[in-house]
Formats: sequence, C-alpha cells, structure tokens
Amino acid sequence: MHSKFLGALFIVVAMTLFGACAGAAQPAKPPRLTILEDGARITAVKIETYGIAEPAIVRRYLSLHEGDRLRQSAVDQDFTNLTKLAGAIPRLTIRQDLSTHDVTLDWIVMSKQFDVTTHPVYAQQPLAFPIEGVGFDAGTKPLDRRGSTLSMYTQFALRADLAEILYTMPVAVDATTGREQDVLFEMLAARGTVRASQPVAQDIHSYFTGVGVSYLIHGTDGTQFEIGVRERHATSNVPTYINAPSVYDTYYNAAKVSLLEAGLSHACTGPPTQWYPPFCSYQYKVEFFDGIGGLGATSEYQTYVADLAHYTRVGNSTLALHGMVLQTGGVLPTSSLVCGVGIRGYPKPFCGTDARVLQAEYRINDALPGPFKLIAFAEEAAARVRGGEQAFAPPAFQWHADAGIGVMYHGVRLNLAHGSEGNRLTYELQGQLF
Repeated sequence: MHSKFLGALFIVVAMTLFGACAGAAQPAKPPRLTILEDGARITAVKIETYGIAEPAIVRRYLSLHEGDRLRQSAVDQDFTNLTKLAGAIPRLTIRQDLSTHDVTLDWIVMSKQFDVTTHPVYAQQPLAFPIEGVGFDAGTKPLDRRGSTLSMYTQFALRADLAEILYTMPVAVDATTGREQDVLFEMLAARGTVRASQPVAQDIHSYFTGVGVSYLIHGTDGTQFEIGVRERHATSNVPTYINAPSVYDTYYNAAKVSLLEAGLSHACTGPPTQWYPPFCSYQYKVEFFDGIGGLGATSEYQTYVADLAHYTRVGNSTLALHGMVLQTGGVLPTSSLVCGVGIRGYPKPFCGTDARVLQAEYRINDALPGPFKLIAFAEEAAARVRGGEQAFAPPAFQWHADAGIGVMYHGVRLNLAHGSEGNRLTYELQGQLF
C-alpha cells in the first residue's frame, strides 16, 4: 500500500509539472483579417514545421492555396483542421504587399512527438471504460505522402496496463468541410486487474493480446463514425468462481474471439477546461460489438454501449451529468467482464455481464481563470451477472453509491470519496472521464 501511494504521489507531481509546462504551449488563435486583407489574392503559402510535422502533409489540411481569395471563414477552418484533425499547433502570419494588396500566408506548424494520454482507447470519449492512470503517446514522422504514422500508445494504472502499436493511414482529407478518413491498424497487449473479495480475497489478473483494423470517419465538429474488426486472445491467472451460463472462465481455457465493431460518437472539440456551454453542451457514444462464432472462437457474445455526458452552465460553474448503459448477450469471457465501472469511493470495481453508471458533478467556478478548481460529486454504479447464482455474482443489479469532493490543480485532480466501505483517495487527469 505504501509503495502504491508513493507511486500515485509521484505521478501526481509529474503531471502537475507537465500541466504547468503545457499551459504555456497553447496554440495561437486565428488572426482576424483587416478590411484590406479580406478578399485579397493569395500569391504564396509558405509552411515552416517543427517536431514531427512535414510541410507536404500540413498542406493537405489547408483549404487556402495560391491564387485563392483570402476569407476569414477559410482561415478559421484551416486553423481548426490543423488542431483538430492533424493534432498540430499552428501559427499564421499574413503579409500584404501594399502596392498590389496581394498577401502571403506564412504558416508555422509544430507537432509533438511525445504527449501525455488521458484515454485508454484510441479516439474515444466520453469514456465508457475509464482507466485511472496516465500514459504516453510517441509517434514518428510521416512515413509516406499520405501522412501515415507509426505510434506507441500506453496507459498505466493500478487496475489496468495497456500498450498499443498503431499504424494510422489517412485515406482522405477534405479541408473545406473539415473531415478526414483514416485506416488504423493495431497490435495490443494489456493486463487488467480486479480485486475480488468473494469467495476469496484475491487479485484476478486478465491478460490480452490482439490485432485489429478500423476505418474511421471523423470531423472537426467532434463527430466520429467507426467500424472495425479485431482478433483477441485472453487468459486469467486465477478463476473467478462465477457459476453462470453467460460466463466463460478464461482461467481454465484461454479465450479466442473475433470481434466486429460499429460505433458513432460526438466529443467536445475544445480542451477539457472548456467542457461547458457555449463551447460544449454534450458528448455521446453508442457502440456495438459482436463476438462472432466460428474461426476458432471459444464463445459468441454481443455488447451494446450507450454513453452520454451533458453540461449545463450555472453562472461561472458547471453541472455535469453522465450516464452509461452496457448490456451484453451470449457467453462472455470472464476476461471481458465489465469491470471498468468502479466509482471513486470503492477500492474494487463492480464486475458483471451488464453495468449501469450515473454520475453528477458540480464544478465550482470552472469558467474563471486560476490553477485551483473545486468539484463536488455524487455517483452510483451497478453490475449484474446474467444467470448468476452467487451473492458476489447476483442476477439482479446491485447499486452502490458514493459522494465526495475533488481538488484540481493544473489539470491534475485528487478526489476524496465516501461510500459504504469508507473513504478513498483517488487521482485522475482533467478530461479523463467526462
């Protein structure tokens, strides 16, 4: 326990320092055009890059080119394309020839090679499966003229560890409408940990490996459509002792599953510091997984996820509401039991084949500047096992609640929550949950 506390304290200090440094690296806003610049002819578009950005790739995200007429809406669109689609930090200087009134656009674009990750699943928020912890994303320079990149994505936590190698290939970019189509190849290795209290107190570790390919269509408005195919292998170090026809125990035999996925989501396009109206009113995700039989699969199952976060402005504060419903059918491997719905006041998450989560937060004066923020929260979560027969795997939903306060400093948040099992201190990064 002492080592875990020191580890958590180290991460909090490191993230605090990171947050303070990151605050100074925010991208500049699009310049506002003067009367003389508006409608002027563009004679040249110059691009200077730093980090892993490349001029030829940056140009794919620009709607303004040589010979076009300069418009404010197009300048704003190009800035948005670079920040939301390319993940870059742009700056633009407009130089005008006083004799001809023609203009030259000088772009300076920076793209980081290393960054801190807050989401355990690629390009998904709000999170239906939150993982407490931090990780890093390291990418390469573009490998081809499309802008394909190879990256390493990690997430480290007390309950789960994740490492992915991703090959992202932009298929098409529409700079005018702000939409991009990508093909994503992945190789995954992960470990999940559940602390079971019945029938014996023990840590249950599940180990995953797999590959997959996904096709994504996403835009600067935060909307994303995704379809994919994944192959997963999983095993566990000890049995769960759950006796139910809806569960396949991966301790006795490893699980092999071929998954089809389809999902539609809408995320806030601004930073988590602006997750409130007028910048953002809601986020949602609906997703379907089908663990198809055949091809050597050990079981067949389906998973349905609906996840919604809504934000209401109350003066300078925000009332944030979050709800998640997860339902499964068929025979679910125990390594895929829904154990990511643990709420802050309990040392172990509640696991089952189906889950529900309700959360409410009052984020006090989060619209005002300053490094410190105070949050009051209350939440409930429930899980069940379809066809379960034991007290620790009931067939009906068992609800658990907690309430507490959170303190945020430079994007790092500490929570003190009280539930039926006592008090608990946790940490997270701003935007990691909802």
